[in-house]
Amino acid sequence: MQIELYIDGEKKIFTTPFVPQLAKRKYLEIMAKAEEKAEGNEHYIPSFKEQLEEENELLGILCDVVFNGQFTIEQLIAGASDDYIYSKLSEAVFGKPKEEKVLMSEGNEVGK
Repeated sequence: MQIELYIDGEKKIFTTPFVPQLAKRKYLEIMAKAEEKAEGNEHYIPSFKEQLEEENELLGILCDVVFNGQFTIEQLIAGASDDYIYSKLSEAVFGKPKEEKVLMSEGNEVGK
């Protein structure tokens, strides 16, 4: 897996040979904590502080678990867009999305 960040105005590419299962495990732990806080209160809204702490934990998965400290959370959030960061987090936790099959216009029967 790799990630591209702009650090000090320069594009840098960071790589890791594999994504450890620990990334998914940490993600599930963070989500379980959030779920526990909301249980029994359908109108629960996390405070800004809680949201910030949760986001730091999620981004820490990329910085600390997947890329083993090659960059900081601050470098991550300053060096890439929100969409890009969360697509990389999703890739790390759930793997790459499977390519969609192109549907043939004539159907799927043999010989067509």
